Amino acid sequence: MKNMFKQHQLIIYLSARLLSTVLGSALILTIIMEALTLLEQMSPILERHLGWKGIVHYMGLHLPLLFSSVLPLSMLIGSIVMLTQLTLNSEITILRSAGLSTVGLIKKLLPATLLLGVICFIFHNYITPKTELNLAIWWNKTNLTPQQDKEFYFYQGLDIISVNYIAYGGSTISGLTIYKRKDLSHLEAIYTAETAEYKNKQWTLVNAKVLHIAPGTPLEYTDLTKPEDKIWETSLTPRTLINLSMPSLPQTLHNMFLQLSDKVEPFRTPTNIIKTTIWARLFLPFTFIIMLIVAIPVIFIPPRAGLKSWLPIYCLGAGLLFIIFQEVLRALGKAGTLPAPLAVIPSLLIFIFAMSAIILMIEEKP
Repeated sequence: MKNMFKQHQLIIYLSARLLSTVLGSALILTIIMEALTLLEQMSPILERHLGWKGIVHYMGLHLPLLFSSVLPLSMLIGSIVMLTQLTLNSEITILRSAGLSTVGLIKKLLPATLLLGVICFIFHNYITPKTELNLAIWWNKTNLTPQQDKEFYFYQGLDIISVNYIAYGGSTISGLTIYKRKDLSHLEAIYTAETAEYKNKQWTLVNAKVLHIAPGTPLEYTDLTKPEDKIWETSLTPRTLINLSMPSLPQTLHNMFLQLSDKVEPFRTPTNIIKTTIWARLFLPFTFIIMLIVAIPVIFIPPRAGLKSWLPIYCLGAGLLFIIFQEVLRALGKAGTLPAPLAVIPSLLIFIFAMSAIILMIEEKP
């Protein structure tokens, strides 16, 4: 019972050290990223006459994405710093004298590591999709020149919808074209509208025309004059429209699975990107475990070397190499070159085996 209590005390102590160091690193990196982002967006914010309130609002909504993005790198940096401190303070030597092996040390640090991975998963899956969408809506509402935005298109069933630009938080569409199809190869009609406005939970077309495509029918546009003909029957909402206009916005796992099952419309993101993103998010906690394993070799810093040792630099380089290799494989998966599982899992396995081999080689040295 007494030994078990001491074991829990050691886990709590090591976990607290790791959490404080990693979160401290994440805080510093987030502040740096916020400053760099603010330097880039300061002029557009001030040009929209949003003032300091606009700057604070932008920073607040963008903060969760930056924090979750730097957390894996912070895990690497924090683990290296924490383990280096333990080594230089002879705490690792004391733990080894008490019979704690390298594998035992990793096991003691696993609870805090998995906790950080879960925190990162929660941010990616629940928080950043909402905050980034709210930021995109606010950014569109305050845009004084929405006509300069890029044209985009999306699918709704068999229909293809093209939009010149959107304004007022997605409640107004300018330059709307709807290509209605019988099947994947045949057009049925083309609807065009100068604008479309969202009021009372429905879209109303303004200055709309239709071109029916059928044998024996003249190919000419006719104006839509009846009020019922100007109603665009669609489940599309302004929030969904903003989401479609920016395909890089984070999505929840729930929404991505719905898109893969064709139970949600409209859609725009390619299937390869969705599948790779799902696999990457599900294996996100394992990324944190690898970051911990990559940092482990710093506990073998010779006592006399101290801060002059190159081991922390080597570990940092190995961690950055893992991040680059991981992103390259994921890019291949999103492009459809690799299946989604092969774009995510191999990088994890390769670095687990490689770092385990390196640790064993170091331990075997006299």
